[in-house]
Amino acid sequence: MWTFTDLVRNFFTHKDFLPGADKMPGTLFTPLHLVVSAICVGLIVLLCVLLRKKDETTLKKVFAALWAFGVFFEIVKIVWESCFGRAVSIEWTGILPLYPCSIFMYAMPFAIWGKGNVRAAACGYVCTLGFLGGAINFIYPANVLGNYSCISFAGLETLFYHGLLVFCAVMMLASGYHRYTRITKWWQLLLPSVPMLAVSVVANLVNYSSINSDYMFFKLNSFIFAPIGAAMPPFAAPILVYGLYLLIHAVPYLPSFVVNSVKKRKNTNGAEIGE
Repeated sequence: MWTFTDLVRNFFTHKDFLPGADKMPGTLFTPLHLVVSAICVGLIVLLCVLLRKKDETTLKKVFAALWAFGVFFEIVKIVWESCFGRAVSIEWTGILPLYPCSIFMYAMPFAIWGKGNVRAAACGYVCTLGFLGGAINFIYPANVLGNYSCISFAGLETLFYHGLLVFCAVMMLASGYHRYTRITKWWQLLLPSVPMLAVSVVANLVNYSSINSDYMFFKLNSFIFAPIGAAMPPFAAPILVYGLYLLIHAVPYLPSFVVNSVKKRKNTNGAEIGE
């Protein structure tokens, strides 16, 4: 069984040269993993408390800096995973940044520097699918901590990246940078899904190429989704996944849309009675 010193000494060691997960502390749901995760949650809460009343200019600077760090380390991780294993090769079927959480890298600049509906769409992704995906992968990073300890480059990178998604969403909502309210038109429910729809075009071009991957899980043939995909005709899986993604993006905004629609109807009826 490895010690903490062994983890530090092998911080940048590729999974191809590590012992099994049962021989290292800090792998999925071990005490060390839970402690490190708790520390990360504490830092997220502390940052949100300290920054929630800051002006928008300050928040944009914080978002921009964290986004830049997140993108940088994602690129480093891809290069590191591809070049420092037993064989130098790119795992085209799984390493490309075309997952639900990857959309954060492409949407966040529009959330920071965009205006109007462009900003609303980008922030909408961050506060819906980005928030959900970040939280799930922060709590259950099985794809990384099944091979690495949390005290490793890959382990800390995945906790940082997915914790970043959670932090940005919570910070946007807590500070009023973005809200689930003020939805008065049906098409506003679709705005948050625009980043997903854009990235899904590339993801499916790759999925249905000779690479035969399952980016964004549109084929439902990977992870826990494989039994579902196996029980469905091939054409039905992407339709189901698109529908689920649209629902995830729209649900937080539905109460506002319903309330404003009822108010509008009452005002219209009142005006007609008054006439």
